[in-house]
Amino acid sequence: MKAARTVALVTCAATLVLIGVGVYVRATGSGLGCPDWPTCHGGVVPPGERQAVIEFTHRAVAALVGALAIATAALAWRSFRHAPAPLWAALAAVPLVGVQGGLGALTVARELPPEIVATHLLLAVVILSVMAAAALGMDAELRGGMAPAGRAAALRVARRAGLALAFFAVVVWVGGWLGESGAATACEGWPACNGGILPGADDQQIAHMAHRYLAAALAVPLAAAALAMWRERARLPWAAPAASAVVALYAAQVAAGALNVWYAFPDGLTVTHTMLAASLWLTLSAAALPGFLALAGERRGARPARAEAPA
Repeated sequence: MKAARTVALVTCAATLVLIGVGVYVRATGSGLGCPDWPTCHGGVVPPGERQAVIEFTHRAVAALVGALAIATAALAWRSFRHAPAPLWAALAAVPLVGVQGGLGALTVARELPPEIVATHLLLAVVILSVMAAAALGMDAELRGGMAPAGRAAALRVARRAGLALAFFAVVVWVGGWLGESGAATACEGWPACNGGILPGADDQQIAHMAHRYLAAALAVPLAAAALAMWRERARLPWAAPAASAVVALYAAQVAAGALNVWYAFPDGLTVTHTMLAASLWLTLSAAALPGFLALAGERRGARPARAEAPA
């Protein structure tokens, strides 16, 4: 059982690394470094060109994540069939990773359409949440669950964090779309756009500023989630560190966004911006999941036993 939890945690970490590698592919313009799929320039091994190596590395890490997801599902089936929440999370990750691979192939075949690139990024963070659900669910089973007071507190946090994640999903998708559409560089200066608070009539400027406005509005549900965590710090030992992490990661994310604009999106800052977003997403997911997993466990325990047929 501990082996399943360990593999689930490793898969979650590998997924986070995969997101970083994927952003580096986009930042360096290597999305078509391998113009075909699943081969690269018609071969199993990429040529020595830099962009081909970068893109092929992304595919190799994606394959590793796929193998780890399958291993997690197999171990969950062996050890956690009595626990539907972590079991189904582990099983769900496998087709999601398959869909993600299909989106990657479609991205290459269609030559990097922004809407598919954005969906590819959003699905990556969803997979991150699903793998976190598997790992945390297994950990909860191994620990024997939470006390009733802790479950109620975790559920209060989960409601706020879940709402923040729903809003955050929109911000992530729009940010992914900007990165591939060219709108990321439509506005010079920060927080103003080419000297003004409102964008001009240019569609790319409007899209760019929409992302900034959405990112600013995200502060409201994030603050509500962090406040809920802080209020429950006496009942949930992880709540105070999680609240601090949410605030710190959001502040760092805003700073990275501003620095990207000021320094014309260097590769390192571009990767940092998205990795901070993925880390914030993972933190929110980890804060939301204990409450939802406990609720799933309560519902499972509340199911009436099936009546036996009379002899």
